[in-house]
Amino acid sequence: MKHTLFFIFASILIFSAGCGSQKTVVKKYYMIEEPDSMINAKPDSSKMIDAWCEVDEVKVYPAFASRQIVLRDASHQIRYFGNHEWAVRPTEILTPLIIDYLSTHLVFKRVADRFWEVAPDYRLKTTIFKLELGTIKKKKFEARLRIRFELIDTKTDTIIASHNVARNSILEKNDLNLWASAISRMLHEELSDFSEQIRTALPGNK
Repeated sequence: MKHTLFFIFASILIFSAGCGSQKTVVKKYYMIEEPDSMINAKPDSSKMIDAWCEVDEVKVYPAFASRQIVLRDASHQIRYFGNHEWAVRPTEILTPLIIDYLSTHLVFKRVADRFWEVAPDYRLKTTIFKLELGTIKKKKFEARLRIRFELIDTKTDTIIASHNVARNSILEKNDLNLWASAISRMLHEELSDFSEQIRTALPGNK
């Protein structure tokens, strides 16, 4: 009986020690957000275009559309992180993000994802071709974004302005939080550039 109790007690100690040595894996989630420098900027209301713009749902290429974060190992090879994800799918966050930007920065008089009683003057289409983390020489991380904006005149169904760009940004250190920050910054910089392009293409108020 004593030997049996000793064996049970020893087994409990070994099991407890084993459990104590295991590290708990904590999943981390990342956001695409407008940089503080743009949030605090004061928009110029005199540049606002007196027109209504409908923002189509952002199209994200399938490999980048889920909450999984893409790591590109080679020209045609990718992997997904197991314990690092987007907090929200890019397909779900990007459309309201663009609407908020165009509204708060007073690009158009009215911006929405859909108009029910009034036909919009313009429609904005956005396509994300690439949204990934890459590696370069010496295994340094690089944020990569390829995006296209198109502004369409709804009356003539013609493209008024188009902005197609590929951006790469090498990170100071291999940190996924810095990567998400770089993606956010590049996205908003291109959205800002496209907004100025729109204002140039439509200098007069409607």
